Amino acid sequence: MSQPEFEAHYAALKREIDALEADLAKPKARKHFADVRQRIETLYETLRENHLLLHTVLENSAASIYAKRKDGRYTFLNRGMEMLCNVTREQCLGRTDFDVFPIEIAQQYRSNDVAAMMTGKLSESEEMSKTPAGDRLLLSKKVPLISDAGEVQGICGISTDITDLRRTERALREAVETLQRERDNKLLNVEAATASIAHEVRQPLTAIATNGDAAMSFLEMTPPDLDELRAILTRIITDCHHASEVFDSISALFKKVDHSRGPVDVNEIARGVLQSLYGQLRDHGVATETELASDLPLVDGHQGQLRQVVFNLVHNAIDAMATTTDKTRLLRVSTQPRDRNTIVVAVEDSGPGIDPGRLNNIFDAFVTTKANGMGLGLAICRMIVHRHGGQLSASSDGKTGARVQFVLPVGLVDTALARNVSH
Repeated sequence: MSQPEFEAHYAALKREIDALEADLAKPKARKHFADVRQRIETLYETLRENHLLLHTVLENSAASIYAKRKDGRYTFLNRGMEMLCNVTREQCLGRTDFDVFPIEIAQQYRSNDVAAMMTGKLSESEEMSKTPAGDRLLLSKKVPLISDAGEVQGICGISTDITDLRRTERALREAVETLQRERDNKLLNVEAATASIAHEVRQPLTAIATNGDAAMSFLEMTPPDLDELRAILTRIITDCHHASEVFDSISALFKKVDHSRGPVDVNEIARGVLQSLYGQLRDHGVATETELASDLPLVDGHQGQLRQVVFNLVHNAIDAMATTTDKTRLLRVSTQPRDRNTIVVAVEDSGPGIDPGRLNNIFDAFVTTKANGMGLGLAICRMIVHRHGGQLSASSDGKTGARVQFVLPVGLVDTALARNVSH
């Protein structure tokens, strides 16, 4: 009952009471009637205030509030439902959801209403509503209306628009997942950096150990071969310097600003790497050929990092030829100008080659062609070359060896002055 209807009904009853009072003749009856009137007035004011309060709450609620009979016909809906569901009371009162909403919407409403009436207790479900603003997701709580005799008379429901809440929850969930992925990636980067350091340092340390064993053998000779010992000790010192350079180059690699760059003679790096790996080349029966272009322009870069690239490529070539027995194990290192602005450094081997299908990803982290490799050496090489503005690539037919080369831009330095500085 609306507030105006409530007031009109009360006014009609009051007129009837006034007419009855006028018919009373005895003063005692009049007094008793006046007392009854007073109690009725007090009760009315209480009911009026409660009705006004309930009406105000229902009509100003942002939620959609409604009541239906057992057969699904609406007996009440508030302004919140009119706005949320884009309906009017005239459209709904005395009608069912099937008279007002699309069939798929009406079916879910009725199904949830029946479930609430069957359970006899508060039920909660998510429902869809079609509005001019698009589909909205509602959280609907429905409770059965039960008579004093215990019979279900209908349901009362409150539906709240949770569309934006769900979007926020989804955005937060995605943000958390993104943060988790970033955390995992950072941990992976830390693990990769740690593994790469171990991988790169192990090479010179292995060479030092190998040369140390060789030195012990020559010391046991009578008389000791001092010239050979001197050469071995020189290689050990070179490998120690190389180990130190590995730490310096990896440290500089992960810095945002590298202050260690300068004019670099790539030919000198190539000769130094071959000298440091002389023992391994000899032990593996690898013959070497060099074709280092004279007057090769200098590049602007990090000496230790570029040395690490050449060292890795040569060391990988030696490993690649470890199983070659039917032909000469040949390592070829070449440098040449590509054009006025770039130079090319190439390392070739006569091993079994690389499957052409794998050439596109051999520079990715954790991808390796070695049985016991970690797949970090070439990934670091590519990072170093890219940091120097160059490109690293590989070619092979998968049968007759492989060629790995990198292209570097020429540094804008005075060549004569830079050579003096580098020496």
